[in-house]
Amino acid sequence: MTMRKQRIQWLVAACLLCLAQPAWAASESITYQDSLDSISESYAGEIQQPSTPERSNIRVVRRGASPITAPTEKLPTRVDADKMTYSGSTGDVNAFGNVVVTQGNRTLLANRITGNTKTTEYRTADGPYRYLEDGGKTKDLTGDVMTYRTSDQHFDAGHTQGWSDPYYVKGQNLSYDGQTGSIEKGMITSKHAMAFKHTPDYRIEGEDIKIYPGDKVVIQHPSFYIKNFKLFSLKSYTKSIRGDKQGKVSAFSIMPRPIYNSDDGFGLRGNADIPMGKSGEAYFDYKWYFKSGFKPQIGYRHYLPWGTASIGYSKVSNEYNDETVWVEKIGELRLDTHTYHIGKSPFTARGETSIGYWKEGSVKGVHKDYKVEVSHDPINLWKDGTLRFFGGYQRDYYGYDKSIRSMPYWGAQFRTAVGPRVNAWVSYNQRNINYNNSPYRFDSTELPKELIYGGSFKLTRLDDISVSVKQNMMSGDVDSIYYTYHRDLHSFDMYLTYKDSHKNNNNQWKIKFVGKDF
Repeated sequence: MTMRKQRIQWLVAACLLCLAQPAWAASESITYQDSLDSISESYAGEIQQPSTPERSNIRVVRRGASPITAPTEKLPTRVDADKMTYSGSTGDVNAFGNVVVTQGNRTLLANRITGNTKTTEYRTADGPYRYLEDGGKTKDLTGDVMTYRTSDQHFDAGHTQGWSDPYYVKGQNLSYDGQTGSIEKGMITSKHAMAFKHTPDYRIEGEDIKIYPGDKVVIQHPSFYIKNFKLFSLKSYTKSIRGDKQGKVSAFSIMPRPIYNSDDGFGLRGNADIPMGKSGEAYFDYKWYFKSGFKPQIGYRHYLPWGTASIGYSKVSNEYNDETVWVEKIGELRLDTHTYHIGKSPFTARGETSIGYWKEGSVKGVHKDYKVEVSHDPINLWKDGTLRFFGGYQRDYYGYDKSIRSMPYWGAQFRTAVGPRVNAWVSYNQRNINYNNSPYRFDSTELPKELIYGGSFKLTRLDDISVSVKQNMMSGDVDSIYYTYHRDLHSFDMYLTYKDSHKNNNNQWKIKFVGKDF
């Protein structure tokens, strides 16, 4: 039977592509109604009960019917098409002409979809398909053909390219076997590197890219490019994704990326994470500057059910009086908990502790500390205004001079949009300690009580300016004012800042370049 512009409920390819879900997951089983070929018209509502032992049930709703409110993974997928045929005896299904498959925030567009309810296998035909999530914000993929089997969620896709947060991907063949996703002769880059139509600013090409959800990504024979210049190639590259909580693991981290700031000069940075066992990984991060030299971080981290444990060596920096200060941490052992909600409340809690040997010039010795902090989910005061409070307690033990620093602290942060081009902010931070009571400049507190307020104005699509005022609330005086010009440089952001020190003559210009996807 043929139907004109009829809506059918059909669970086809809810997870068509491996990149549609970080875990390459697929949706629930498809059900059909074998009596559909005796139905002459669609109608409002749904056929809920299956009519065969195989639960083969096509569900029919009227075009324009209200969507069902339910979790996305439980929503039936709707198919809109110019025409559709179905045979209850053979199980053959054919939907063609402007086919639109939707399930929650997911959409599949194709000229035709064919399949069979008994084999549970379905295939796009007669031209390219397009897959979107969130209207294309998180996923926007196109390809020539895709085959999906609902009984075991296996799929194969031909040439595919497009945006899958956080990467732009391209490959000759994509597949998922229930446990592992694969891309053949693939390329990955970032959305910022693809801002222009032609060659990406940087990319990784590989003969075979395999994704093991929640574990790692393995690329065989990868080549790392900046534009069309090949930086280097490897026999194999493994990138851990165990610590990725927001789906933002950077596959480009191993590439030497340029960095620059006024204090340290021009430099390069990179990092690599190598899985070890089921829950651990070795890590190596580095920064190299013309002025300040080589700054590595190397060690081992272990992922626990409630947090992360790590041990290693590092050279890290902080700013003190607008000067970059480096400290060497030798054999530091750290424990960091996840951030947990307290019961069903919006309040959260986290903790951390560490012990290691610190060295900052002639100041050196064992350092121990622990910290607990309570916060809460942002409070939405209005559409574009948010407020957040936080408070905690930190205690440091310094072996250098046997001193102990006890530091209760709290603060609040408020941000809001004032029209389409203007943003404003206010924050207050209070640390109840003696002034500069650490022997290290690295973790000394400049202003125990400080108020910071300011705003920004967007000049153009790529340019904006901001003014930020830092006020010493112990004296009531303005400590400094920062005037910053920001320019979007495609794959990088540039910040040019002038500091007005007010009470001294330490006025200065600073410039910094920051990679967006690094």
